[in-house]
Amino acid sequence: MRVQSRKKVVVKDILFGGDRILTCIPLVSKNKKKLIEEAKEVSLLRPDVIEWRVDFFESVNDVKSVIDTLLTLSDIIGKIPLIFTLRHWKEGGKSNLHQVKRIEIIKKSLETNCIDLLDIEIDNDMGFIDEIKGIIDKKETKLIFSYHNFEETPGEEFLYNKILEGQRLGADIVKIAVMSQNYGDVLRLLNITYWARNTIDIPLITVSMGKLGVVTRLIGGLFGSDMTYAVGKEASAPGQIAIEDINIVLNILNRSGF
Repeated sequence: MRVQSRKKVVVKDILFGGDRILTCIPLVSKNKKKLIEEAKEVSLLRPDVIEWRVDFFESVNDVKSVIDTLLTLSDIIGKIPLIFTLRHWKEGGKSNLHQVKRIEIIKKSLETNCIDLLDIEIDNDMGFIDEIKGIIDKKETKLIFSYHNFEETPGEEFLYNKILEGQRLGADIVKIAVMSQNYGDVLRLLNITYWARNTIDIPLITVSMGKLGVVTRLIGGLFGSDMTYAVGKEASAPGQIAIEDINIVLNILNRSGF
């Protein structure tokens, strides 16, 4: 049986860090109408978690539009936990927003109480991080600190220190997503996942992106990753595959006692 997180995170009855590997489908539609249609279709696929990539939203600068869409989205997905992600452009975000605007959007969105998990980057400046933590401390929302590298897979020590930094900064969950150039990169990601899982206390999500990294989306949970990202209608990162295919593999692993 895979190694579990010493600390568990429970969101709407979904357990992060337990014996089961979770599935998440990101929503990436550009306008409200398409997003709502996408959300309805994705909900029927029954992922454990849904992520709204708000940086894909064409009206992201309009806070009122974001709030209105978030409220509708929350009604549609119901009991499925929602991750709110306004990704920084330097880490794959589709909107180049000033940090002040990002904080405004995040703050107003948190006030709706519709956000179950908030994903922000470890590499934000401390002023940004402290302000977000000050807002989220008053909410039940859980905090994901993440690091993304769409060019390469850095060395093990670098990645391990990023994971430690996320935990030190107060994350409920830490996420690492890096690009694989060869199978050695894939092995490095899996190795650091196993290493970190046995040393940190909180739930962990790791992904090797790209075609070579697809295997980590299927078996990463065996090494200690607590959630994998799948495709609903459109991928949000290179290498994502259909949730139906992921579920087949996860069911096989579960039946085999992994």
